[in-house]
Amino acid sequence: MSEDKGRSAGWEEIQISLEHEWEKRNWMQWLGCSEKELQHAVESIGADPDNVRRFLRQAR
Repeated sequence: MSEDKGRSAGWEEIQISLEHEWEKRNWMQWLGCSEKELQHAVESIGADPDNVRRFLRQAR
């Protein structure tokens, strides 16, 4: 059977957004990084949270 296309976004579909200050603060707290580190990671590899987390770990 095909997937239900009307369902809401799951965790696997969440992307990092730097549009609002509160979103940046939440991501910085969750990932344990500075705003500069978060911005650099998203610009370098995209907005997937798992990829950003791995990128930040490797950078340290």
